[in-house]
Amino acid sequence: MMSQLRAIFFDAGNTLVVEEPGKHLWEMDIQPIPGAVETLARLHGHYRIGVISNTVGSGDAEVAQVLDQVGLGRFIDALVTSRDFGRAKPDPAIYAEGARRLGVPLDSTCMVGDRLDTDIAGALNAGIAGVWLRHSDALPIDGIIPTHVITRLAELPDWLDTRR
Repeated sequence: MMSQLRAIFFDAGNTLVVEEPGKHLWEMDIQPIPGAVETLARLHGHYRIGVISNTVGSGDAEVAQVLDQVGLGRFIDALVTSRDFGRAKPDPAIYAEGARRLGVPLDSTCMVGDRLDTDIAGALNAGIAGVWLRHSDALPIDGIIPTHVITRLAELPDWLDTRR
């Protein structure tokens, strides 16, 4: 199945930071998702941590700046934005690029995200585990079955411990 888990990818919007629909990053009052700082602090040092984000107006530098602004940047080892990379989730190529930037084999990674159609479908397309951060208003999508479902980021470390 999967080799030993060495790295975790996170989506940025609505997974690590609160996203305001219809606004660009520079127009938002950026706040971390509840539990994001604590969760990444707990995982940091045990796993390589990456961010893979579908972006339109923002690239790697802008997303890195936002993550720094909310105190998450210090935990991120690498990030890939679709704008700068030129491919977007669910394309498996963006996950392969994330693994390359983290310096780990793709099959030793997993993806955590809030969107089934991009984050989770993409992870599954890339042959890695997809952990769905299911917000209260999110609906399942036929044919996309996440590897695991959490409703709060704080649930992630315990699930990861069971995978070791």
